[in-house]
Amino acid sequence: MKAYEKGLECGEAAASQAGADTTRSVTGDRMYVRTQGFGSTDEELRFLQRCGVQHKAAVFPFHPGRGWEVDDLLREKERHEAFGIHLDMSLLPIYQHMPNIIYFGKSPERDRELDLVCEMIRTASRAGIDSLRYNTCILPIDRTEPEAGRGGFVHTAFRLDKVPQTEREAWTDAGRVTAEMHWERIEYLLERIIPVAEEFKVRLGNSQEDPPTPPGYKGVDKVLNDFEGMKRFIDIQRSPYHGWNFCIGSIAEMCDDPATEIYRFIEYFGSRNTIFLVHYRNLLGRRYSFREALPDEGDMDFHQVLKALRDVGYCYGIDPDHVPRTSDDPKGSWQAYAYCFGYINAMIQAVYG
Repeated sequence: MKAYEKGLECGEAAASQAGADTTRSVTGDRMYVRTQGFGSTDEELRFLQRCGVQHKAAVFPFHPGRGWEVDDLLREKERHEAFGIHLDMSLLPIYQHMPNIIYFGKSPERDRELDLVCEMIRTASRAGIDSLRYNTCILPIDRTEPEAGRGGFVHTAFRLDKVPQTEREAWTDAGRVTAEMHWERIEYLLERIIPVAEEFKVRLGNSQEDPPTPPGYKGVDKVLNDFEGMKRFIDIQRSPYHGWNFCIGSIAEMCDDPATEIYRFIEYFGSRNTIFLVHYRNLLGRRYSFREALPDEGDMDFHQVLKALRDVGYCYGIDPDHVPRTSDDPKGSWQAYAYCFGYINAMIQAVYG
């Protein structure tokens, strides 16, 4: 039997097991370092091995009109496992490949795209992939000019007061998207995909909107850029398979005082078991005006942040996110990744004792 056929058989058997619990971490009750920032070349996977990373995301081949094919997923999974790396929280490319669902909200095209998303969730389960992340944003990540950090690192930043008024008022191809329109598209998506996720036992984690912007910015009212919006999103579908790709940095961007306000978000969403992945990104600043930072130099105490996640029972991956770059690094960002991986592994040891 071919390897991918054997994997398919095992995946289908696992997906059909009544009562099987795939909502717990493969490492039990302990957090672990992971990444979504690398591909699957020998060089990249050996680098991750050297940094102590044993969990990561993959980007699976997308076939227009068909979505994913199970043998592609199995080959990618086997490729990583050959290096001792487990795949989790890989990307479900709604934002990247299916614009009618959220970006345009256009029927009947979005129904065809939703059918494809549902089949991709089934395919992931059949390949033994138990968790996926996605995005319901309309605007891409927005930044102003980069800013200098320590030792020649360059970080991204967002200063709303530096965005010209003409740029703030320029609509995208999506046109004017009110909060009501944005919520309708999100709710329509969740009504279709969460029952499939429950049936096939695949956890789905959505992202927050980065950065928060005023209503009507570039024609869009963002709805997942404050605490109340995040609460409403979780309440749409109460399910152990419906939750967050929980970006500490994006959430800190929502706050006037990230150093103290971040714990409210961790306690509320963590105590409801809706945090499926953590992006571990610090910042200097506040809502509408910030620079991203390395984990030990930002406004938040990242040792206390990790302890708070432990205390609410969070037990999945901790990812470096938006790491800085430097011209002194031939790879651009690998020095920053190595630093962050080491920092995260040390913090995990520290909070568990």
